Amino acid sequence: MSTQTKLRREIEPKWVAEYVAEKYPNAIVKLRCPLGGAPASLVDSMGEAAALRLYRPSRPEADAVILEKRRILVIEAKIFKFMDGLAKLPVYKSLVPSTPELADFARWPVDMQLLVAAHVDWVDDAALKQGIQIVDYAPPWVTDIWNTRNVYWTKDAVEARDAKKATLAKLGY
Repeated sequence: MSTQTKLRREIEPKWVAEYVAEKYPNAIVKLRCPLGGAPASLVDSMGEAAALRLYRPSRPEADAVILEKRRILVIEAKIFKFMDGLAKLPVYKSLVPSTPELADFARWPVDMQLLVAAHVDWVDDAALKQGIQIVDYAPPWVTDIWNTRNVYWTKDAVEARDAKKATLAKLGY
């Protein structure tokens, strides 16, 4: 029996790119921006440019970094896993000063934004305490994803999946 691999939909990069294009049309934008530097041992042995290329897969990556109005804005987008975004943003902020690609802007203040499809009270409260701005930005295609996934654990959806599984079991699958 062969199994077919389902391709992962890249939702957040498209969503962030759309948001940034609309809200920051004149800013310098770095999408999927690596943060932090390469280990000193690599830099010493091969130079900074080569070390950064080699170490690229290991560097954390913000969904977007915006350079505008003498500030750096680090953006992370999460449709559902809000805790991930809340946890990542302060780490990203702490890595900005050691990011070689941002060295020219190292003295600028760093702000953090969490892009969400819908506000959730606990997320708003936690973000406020960490200095993270919550931005509710959901074009129709993101709202469709939110609505589809948000009903997954409702009673009706669970019963429908159980009925489908029972039917497949009767058919020998």
